[in-house]
Amino acid sequence: MVRTFKAFLLIGVTMAVGLATGGYVTRTAWAKGADKYSDLDTLAQALHHIESQYLDQFTTRDLIYGAIDGMMDSLDQHSVFLDPSQMTSSEVRTEGYFSGIGIEVKWVNQKIRVVRVVPEAPAEGKLQRGDVLLEVAGIPTTDLQATSEALQGEPGSSVHLKFQRGDEVQDETIERARLRDRTVRVDELDAKWAYAEISRFQRNTASDLERGLRKANPTQGVILDLRGNGGGLLDEAVSVVDMFATSGLIVETRGRNSNVLERHDAGAETPFKNLKVIILVDGESASASEIVAGSLRALTQATLLGTQTWGKWSVQRLYVFEDQSAIKLTVARYFLPNQPDPVDETGLEPDQIVEQHTVETLALKKLRTRLASDSESQALLDTVTQNLQETPGQPYLGTLSERLTHDPQLEAAWTLARANH
Repeated sequence: MVRTFKAFLLIGVTMAVGLATGGYVTRTAWAKGADKYSDLDTLAQALHHIESQYLDQFTTRDLIYGAIDGMMDSLDQHSVFLDPSQMTSSEVRTEGYFSGIGIEVKWVNQKIRVVRVVPEAPAEGKLQRGDVLLEVAGIPTTDLQATSEALQGEPGSSVHLKFQRGDEVQDETIERARLRDRTVRVDELDAKWAYAEISRFQRNTASDLERGLRKANPTQGVILDLRGNGGGLLDEAVSVVDMFATSGLIVETRGRNSNVLERHDAGAETPFKNLKVIILVDGESASASEIVAGSLRALTQATLLGTQTWGKWSVQRLYVFEDQSAIKLTVARYFLPNQPDPVDETGLEPDQIVEQHTVETLALKKLRTRLASDSESQALLDTVTQNLQETPGQPYLGTLSERLTHDPQLEAAWTLARANH
């Protein structure tokens, strides 16, 4: 892979704030252009009045954090301030190390369900996708954040779970461990095709995908599932594309005044250049996922199947401060090959649109089956439901063999793959 870089220039600024009678006075030394920072005096005065006169007391740090948070809120939705605890969580998502049992949970149909089991984690073989968590450590699961925190703990400690699988309620005690979150799972579909899920692009995602595909050893193609994948590290996304594409632009990033900041091109060393690629996407596929999907379609004629992607075309860079807080700042936009200039929240259109089942559509399907012989009731049902507001469809939760027949998007992808045998 060939990469060309234009360096970012980050200028560190030291600001001294002194307390004087009647308020703060800010003095900042600059080589030139100091006038534009004179409004820092206003900020310092506001800080002084809040600290000395506000009804309740706040620490200076809390107020400073609030001021930075407010500045970030005035920018775009992806530019954010992270306090030290939020930074720790962010590092877990990008670096992939944490302590727990190795499951990811989400609210699905008003219940907290297991949506992913980390390969080689303590929970593997004990919990599976679709299990409904009822209790964690004896506490009912009514809050997603509290449930996620209760699952974490020191390596070697244990947590008792009560969960429902189908109609059966089960109990399991699982020992926590220090884990590397493996965001890739690869399964054989048959001798010719493999199925690879990527839940997030973090450190080692590309190498885990390569290892999994070499083990599965498909001779014809791979179904790459990027549904629900909100993005992650740019370099990992580029490396995934580079496994299949032999030449051409993968992605270019442009900053202020459309200056090219980075350009990534595919290289000749391509381990899976002979494999066909079918990519599953949905409205939660964003950023790095869209780079992989859009670039592979342009460079390898990969087929995109599912629903329109999210449309996040901006690049964020992390700037960490001495107290381990940070800002994540939008610094550039992504540009893909053979794609029009990006528009925020306008995602990639699939080559084959396949909607996911929703609670409403499944209920209506069953009701229409019962009313099949009653045309008058069918017409009345159509009138009542024509303006129905549906909730977003979620991929079917279950074993891979179940999903191949119950998940309409995966079923369509597998049908397409077998048609290419």
